Amino acid sequence: MPRPRLALLLLAAVTPVSLLAQKRPPPKVEPGPIAPLEVARLLDTYSSGRFDDAVQAVARAGDTVGRNLRAHWSVDAPVWIGADPTERPRRLLAVAALALETEWVRVERGDWGVTTGGARCPGTCVLDWAQAELIERGPADAAERAWDLAAAALASGVRDWRYLQRAGNPRAQPPVLPGLMDRALVRFPGDPALRLEQALAASGRFSVTIDGGRSVNDTLPSMAMVNGAGVTAPQTALRTARESAVNLLEALVDDPVVGVEARLRLGYLHWALSNDAAAQAELTRAAHDAKDADLRFLAEFLLGWTATLRGDRDDAMPHLEAALVARPDSQSAAVALAALTLQRGDAARAYEIAQSSLDERPTDSDPWRLFLYAHHPRLPALVADLRKQVHP
Repeated sequence: MPRPRLALLLLAAVTPVSLLAQKRPPPKVEPGPIAPLEVARLLDTYSSGRFDDAVQAVARAGDTVGRNLRAHWSVDAPVWIGADPTERPRRLLAVAALALETEWVRVERGDWGVTTGGARCPGTCVLDWAQAELIERGPADAAERAWDLAAAALASGVRDWRYLQRAGNPRAQPPVLPGLMDRALVRFPGDPALRLEQALAASGRFSVTIDGGRSVNDTLPSMAMVNGAGVTAPQTALRTARESAVNLLEALVDDPVVGVEARLRLGYLHWALSNDAAAQAELTRAAHDAKDADLRFLAEFLLGWTATLRGDRDDAMPHLEAALVARPDSQSAAVALAALTLQRGDAARAYEIAQSSLDERPTDSDPWRLFLYAHHPRLPALVADLRKQVHP
């Protein structure tokens, strides 16, 4: 029995979502050349703990080879995995981890959705395959969870929210797979961190801004959803998607681990959907409860920024000042506060605030600038955690 089919049957015995282990079929055409790379050699290097050597070898090989590599995973990796049956679980993990890291290279080069020739295998295809490889290791464990969190951060960097969270319909033709985080939660039911990733993906399609203001999400034709009876009308699908995003975040706001961030994100989502009173209430609570400096900064900054947008300077300034107490000299809050200070006629103080932020944080990764990319800024740390699972 072919391995993909066997994995599907084994998983069906322990979970109702049998599509979780369904791998995308291998390309119908011969995979393109990847010389000078060899999959087995890359995996030997990576699994031995020489992680950067393996990843840099792929990066140096060029973009065409990197894209062609995608179609080689399902063809070449099984031979390497099976070469040492006693190490099979660790080898499956190494394959999934290296595949994810090579997709990080592709994302950095703008190749997430790019395919090569007749091999229709973009980045999502590789992650689907890698996730199924992890499932073949057996019961869900910390290593698989580390991979799921890194994969969520990777896809967040290209804002591919529908890949991470979407309503699947196995009866549709062709079947609609659940999102990557929906599938992860089948393996880790109730896991707060993965539930937050699912919620961030659901809300990410609405948490957008245009020229500093909120967008008007009245019509999104691409939001049409497939259900058992056919295609749901775009407006109905849009309303359902909005409600789902709000509900997923609301369900997490009291969680002791991820609750503050969920509330912060919920406040921003309410603002993006023009629910101003609800937004202010959630952001105020998040600012009060936050112990993490970045989260407290974001909550106070958003309270100040949204007050500025509605023309309430007297309310905005104390919140922007509080944001700078939480994270001194952060440029987004400093620039906003300097502008309001200048409007009050205190040019010297405005200059001092703005100049200090440039002097003290010239290369800062301001949390607000990265806010709309969910946990993509955490990707290096998450990959480091994953590597520890591959080779402690």
